[in-house]
Amino acid sequence: MSYRANALRSSLTLAVPIILDRHYHSITMKNIESAWFVKTHKEMLDSTFNTILMSMIEALFLDSFDYDQYLNLLEKEGVERGIYTAEIFGDHFDILLEMSKDLILIAQNIMFKIIEEMEDDSTTRLFFYNRLMESNWTGFTGFAKGYLSNKNQQIDNLHEQKIAVMGQMAAGMAHEIRNPLASIKGFAQLVNNRLYEPEIKADELRAYLDITIKEIDALNGLVTDFLVLARKGDSAKNNGVVFNVIEVIHRVNNIVNQLILSDDIILTVEYSLEKVLTYGNASQLEQVILNILKNSIDSFTAFNGRIDITVSTAAETNEIILIFKDNGEGIPQDKLKRIFDPFFTTKQKGTGIGLSICKQLIEMYGGKIKVDSEVQVGTSVMVILPWVNDYHHI
Repeated sequence: MSYRANALRSSLTLAVPIILDRHYHSITMKNIESAWFVKTHKEMLDSTFNTILMSMIEALFLDSFDYDQYLNLLEKEGVERGIYTAEIFGDHFDILLEMSKDLILIAQNIMFKIIEEMEDDSTTRLFFYNRLMESNWTGFTGFAKGYLSNKNQQIDNLHEQKIAVMGQMAAGMAHEIRNPLASIKGFAQLVNNRLYEPEIKADELRAYLDITIKEIDALNGLVTDFLVLARKGDSAKNNGVVFNVIEVIHRVNNIVNQLILSDDIILTVEYSLEKVLTYGNASQLEQVILNILKNSIDSFTAFNGRIDITVSTAAETNEIILIFKDNGEGIPQDKLKRIFDPFFTTKQKGTGIGLSICKQLIEMYGGKIKVDSEVQVGTSVMVILPWVNDYHHI
């Protein structure tokens, strides 16, 4: 191994205590429960996290064959760690999930800076970045699989289906992460090959790097969506406000009309009140409605498409009822019961996260979402929200 590689390995190793100190500080500042958990289990956490970080550093300098073997072993160790964690800390999985994400982000941030300072060659830097990210998420998904498989053995039959869905989440997460990582690796190799050519074309290399950055952003977005699914909805309730649902409908209507480029698709909106108040997050509701409407647009095939939105209220139950009805191709009954399962999708390029997040966001503030569909007839999505009749009582 070269002197430069040894120097980089040494610097990364010396950074491990710094990474852990920042990680523990970040976690303990989140809430009292997290601070108690770190203080109570710090010795065990130190041992585990040190092992993980040191193995990541060693993996940077392995040859291709040994690195592939390392990834396989890393996933197996992650599964074992997940099983052990479920047995010992099953009630604190939300904290451990947050700690895993936080450790990954802090470690990558610090290690990326060290690599950038010590490695002049951009292709080599991308190579190290790629390995760090791949190692991180391989271990993370293995951990999730192990934890969920263990919990599946402990719960009764009423909860087995939910845990199986979470297992699909872990498997789907691993699959979706590997795709962008493969692109990042491919473009890093292209950049490396171009650097050996007599004439270096800066514009071409810059284009490759731009694509690589977009793939990294896509990974970040995917992980963010995954965490939305995994966290407890109650933790975000404090961010709610009272807002007018009709204003959200208007904003979405304007956005979707810009997306509809064909005269063959008609979007209508019907409501009787100009102000219909609910408690929650307006931007999240906007995200939910956009997702529903995009699914409707995707369902249109060779015939004219129509989407009807109606907004009504039910005084006896203090509910707002939003109905989104389309005449698309519909959803078969065997697939309809799985549409809210994370990573289940009927689309070729879909991730299967969208409707899962919609359900999470709607239920976060006491709402409900229901879907009825018939093949070759269409789909109807009902979103029920709490109706705030008297703003001053909130």
